Amino acid sequence: MANNTDLKIFYTGATGYLGGDAWALLIEKHPEWEARSTLLVRNEERAKVVQAKYPGARLVFGDLSDSTLLETEAANADIVVHCASIEDPHSSQALSNGLAKRRRDGSAYWVALSGTDNITWRTIEEGSYGTSYDHVYDDMDRVSEATSLPDQAPHRDVEKIQQQCITQNPSVKLAIVCPSCVYGVGEGCGNERSIQLPELAKYTIENSYAFKVGQGLCRWPNIHVRDHSRIVLSLIEDAMQGGTHATWGKDGYYFAENGEHVWGDIAHLVAEEAKKEGLVDNASVKSFSAEEIDTQLDFGSAFYGTDSRCKAKRARQVLGWRPQQDSLEAEIARAVTIEGRSLGK
Repeated sequence: MANNTDLKIFYTGATGYLGGDAWALLIEKHPEWEARSTLLVRNEERAKVVQAKYPGARLVFGDLSDSTLLETEAANADIVVHCASIEDPHSSQALSNGLAKRRRDGSAYWVALSGTDNITWRTIEEGSYGTSYDHVYDDMDRVSEATSLPDQAPHRDVEKIQQQCITQNPSVKLAIVCPSCVYGVGEGCGNERSIQLPELAKYTIENSYAFKVGQGLCRWPNIHVRDHSRIVLSLIEDAMQGGTHATWGKDGYYFAENGEHVWGDIAHLVAEEAKKEGLVDNASVKSFSAEEIDTQLDFGSAFYGTDSRCKAKRARQVLGWRPQQDSLEAEIARAVTIEGRSLGK
């Protein structure tokens, strides 16, 4: 890798929810890195917002379908942080191709995001929506289980591209961060809103009742957006120092969670808060099948009816990471208030 003062970062997703918050934290802690960074932005409108807040960063215009641009920028970078769509295999392949062509001295570091819906594959395969399993994935003692999920698992195609990259190019060091149900208001310069908790609150206010899928017993891990950003920051900082502390490579897999919740319980808490704020008359929760909720909400069964259980051991034990933000339950009142206001209530 080049001298620390010459390192270059290529960053995607800087105006997104997760990527925007992580980028904001990175520059808050290390403002000198702004001038070393290239950000991918889609258009002039987004560029104006980014430039106003981060005038020192270099911007390139394009989207995740622009393979040539992604390859070129990855080939010229020392650290690639890919916080844009975790569903898109083409962009990961382009970044992989670029890193393979890289001619700068030393190792390259690739920090990529996935998501714990990848470990919901069993619910989807068995159709057991609304129920829970005892099995809890582990990114430390049983990390190979998390990095060798069945091909039908969500995001598996993307992760296989990333893993193949480091197998074929030993000078590329990979770390995959796998966020869970992320909550909290993002502090980036673009999207500040998460999906699962806000959409549940919005649905409750619009329909005057909350919902659960089946029995509502399925569980998900959760994490505040800023606590997630701290994991990403720790990995970028380690890459800047030559990757001597964090785990990189085939075992460089980091779940991001601060406990877990039962979706049926969260639905009741949201309904109770909505009633408390005068947004609904009754704190009721209705049960729907996976098929029924999918006709009402995009990815409804996937987000609220699957079982996703894991422990973020590696971030805690290797990076020394400790969650600092409020719990998901403590965020419910704020989420309900925000969604109520956005609906004009």
